[in-house]
Amino acid sequence: MTYRPIENWSLHEPAAYGSDGGRFVANLNYALYIAGFFTGITAVVGVVLAYLRRGSASVLVRSHLDWQIRIFWHCILAGIAIVVLHALVIGLGALTFGVGLVFMVVPWAIGAWWLVWTIWAIVKGLQRLSRGEPIR
Repeated sequence: MTYRPIENWSLHEPAAYGSDGGRFVANLNYALYIAGFFTGITAVVGVVLAYLRRGSASVLVRSHLDWQIRIFWHCILAGIAIVVLHALVIGLGALTFGVGLVFMVVPWAIGAWWLVWTIWAIVKGLQRLSRGEPIR
């Protein structure tokens, strides 16, 4: 296999499945991630599908599947941080007879950041996929 810079990648290499090189799967995953805001479990289905399909996808679709995997793990880490901070602030509130609950704004701010970043990442991926561009 020869080295090819990203500018020279063939974005429409044949894939082991589907004539679209897997674009349907990438679009489906973005839809599953959007539904994940309401159900949670569909995001897990999406990341499993991304892991299963990225080996046989075209270069273009593989970049999107890798992006979707990255989105999932960033969301898991943000969720853990939010839960831990909520527990710490509630504990602080219990120790200070409720005064420490003013710090509840910290996990809420991280939650708002997580929501905005995740929506941005999904929209960015959908836009680039619709234009036939990889995620860099």
